[in-house]
Amino acid sequence: MKIGITGASGFIGAAFGKHAAAAGHEIVAFTRSGRLDQPWVTESRRMSATIDASGCDALVHLAGESLLGYWTKGKKQRIWHSRVDLTKSVVTALATATPAPSVLLCASGAGYYGDRGDEQLDESSSHGKGFVSDVCVAWEAAARQAEQFGTRVVLLRTGMVLGRDGGALALLRKVFGLGLGGRLGSGRQWMPWIHLEDQVRLMLWCVENANVSGPVNHVAPGAVTNREFTSALAKMLKRPAFLHAPAFALRLAMREMAEEMLLGSQRVRPGVALDLGFTFNHPALHSALASLLTPGS
Repeated sequence: MKIGITGASGFIGAAFGKHAAAAGHEIVAFTRSGRLDQPWVTESRRMSATIDASGCDALVHLAGESLLGYWTKGKKQRIWHSRVDLTKSVVTALATATPAPSVLLCASGAGYYGDRGDEQLDESSSHGKGFVSDVCVAWEAAARQAEQFGTRVVLLRTGMVLGRDGGALALLRKVFGLGLGGRLGSGRQWMPWIHLEDQVRLMLWCVENANVSGPVNHVAPGAVTNREFTSALAKMLKRPAFLHAPAFALRLAMREMAEEMLLGSQRVRPGVALDLGFTFNHPALHSALASLLTPGS
């Protein structure tokens, strides 16, 4: 297959491109410059307000402004535009592509479910409340417009992706390495996560399996709380994690972003993947961290 990727130079996009190319697929990388010099890239195309996906059998749409950072009015506008408005433009472009991709994978997030405490969540669960949930709902609705012209749409509700050389783990490794790690708030909030290897494997599985459509939770089955995650990471790094960031301090410093991204709880199960037979290589946090942090692994 010829697979187009927006956000191909990013942490997940590059890993997926390498994985899909190794599996025998041709990769079309969409970037702002129109050029991405990587051995796994078959062709580069420019991405601005729209794209030309003609000839692609599948499109994986990952481009978007990072959610991390202080949520000023301008930051929230950039997040919304780069996810909702850009996806609308991409879907419009797919409608005129000749031929159009048969499948669209569109990024979304576990934040779709909002802050749900200890509630067990799967793909059939309703959306939550808050800015991130609102973005995800509109983002997914924009992507699903592609179904009107026969494109199969898969929505990637992704948790925190753990990888060796980027993403959240790279930052956390530095923080914990300095002895500054600790739980956030009560530590009882659930943190959906997934190993980068399983993330890209599951994405390609969604591309290749025609019976997969709609939302797919890209999270590991071994759900953990923030307290459990903190303890496991500190143990793996052999560093203390005595510091505690109180909820009120996080809210004071980061306000809305802290409430949703750091203190919100989503106990998410990868229901579709498990029910349809996908096998995770790293279902449990301890073994996942060991594979990423043990020298020589």
